[in-house]
Amino acid sequence: MKTMKNKFSYLLVVMALPALQAVAQERVEYRTERSLPLKFGVKAGLNVANITIDNSGQVQNKQAIASFNAGVYGDLALLPILSIQPGLSVSGKGSKFVLGEEGSNNYTRVSTRPVYVELPVNLLLKLPLIKRVKLFFGAGPYFAMGVGGRNKVDGKALGQTFSSTSKIKYSSNSTQHSATTYEGNFKLFDAGFNILGGIEISRLTLNAGYGYGVVNTKPGTENGVNNKYQNRVVTIQLGLLL
Repeated sequence: MKTMKNKFSYLLVVMALPALQAVAQERVEYRTERSLPLKFGVKAGLNVANITIDNSGQVQNKQAIASFNAGVYGDLALLPILSIQPGLSVSGKGSKFVLGEEGSNNYTRVSTRPVYVELPVNLLLKLPLIKRVKLFFGAGPYFAMGVGGRNKVDGKALGQTFSSTSKIKYSSNSTQHSATTYEGNFKLFDAGFNILGGIEISRLTLNAGYGYGVVNTKPGTENGVNNKYQNRVVTIQLGLLL
C-alpha cells in the first residue's frame, strides 16, 4: 500500500512539473520586462525617396528613386502603452530630374543620391491585440547630416551625348555652392518630421513611415522662385528587438 502511495505521489509530481515550469517562466519574463524598460534593436529596409523642386513643396512621383535605410534604435517604455524611440541610422535619399525634353538634342538627366546619418526621436503609442502582438503608431522629429552619395548627370548638348558621375559635396555654408539643379551640392544638415505605424510581434517589428523634410537642402536657394529642395521619404522597415 505504501509503495502504491509513493508511486502515485511521484506520478503527481511528474505531471505537475510542466505547469510549474510554465508559471516560473512567465514570472521570469514578467520580471524581466518590468526590470528592463529600455530595450535595443536593429532595423533595415527600403526607402522610396524624392525631393521637392519648387516652393509649393509638391513632388513629382515619376522622379522618386529606391534607396535603403539601416540602423539601431532604443525603446524606452514610459507607460505600458507609451514609449520613446531614439535611433541612429544611415539613410539614402535623393531624386531624379530631367531638364529639357528627354530624347531631344538638348536635355540633361540627373540622378542624385545623397546619403545621411540620421537621428530620429519618435514617440510611440502601442496598442496590445493579443499576447505578444501590438499595433503601434508614432511621430517625432529627425535630424540628419550628409556623409556621402553620388550624383550622375547625362544627356545631350547640341546632339552630342555627355555623361559624368561625381561624389556629392556637402557644406555648412549655405551660399558656398551654386543652386544649379544638376550639381551635386547639398547643405550639410537636414531636419524634419517622421510619422510611422506598424506591428510588433514578440521581438519582431514591421512598419511603414513617411519623412517630411523642412530644410531647403540646396545651398544658395533661400530666395529662389522655384528652388525649394526638401527631402520626402517613404520607408518600409523590418526590425528586431535584441
